[in-house]
Amino acid sequence: MRRHRFEPAVLVTGLVLLSVSAGFGLDAGGVWDLSAPRRSVLLVGGALAVAATVAVVTQVARSVRGRRTRRRAPHREDAGHRSEAA
Repeated sequence: MRRHRFEPAVLVTGLVLLSVSAGFGLDAGGVWDLSAPRRSVLLVGGALAVAATVAVVTQVARSVRGRRTRRRAPHREDAGHRSEAA
């Protein structure tokens, strides 16, 4: 399996959806009462807002880090050419 970069937004979205489904499961079991649409909309909307916030913060952090590394790296015109001996 090829390695891929860590996506915190995907992790948080998965955890949020698991918690929302657990909430609806508790509602079906009679432990919670989510019969009022206001409560369930707030639960799902808040969960998606948390996931969206993590996605935005991740994107901003990656773009800032990318700008910093591009600024630090010296510009070389022959960087695209590799030795064929390698």
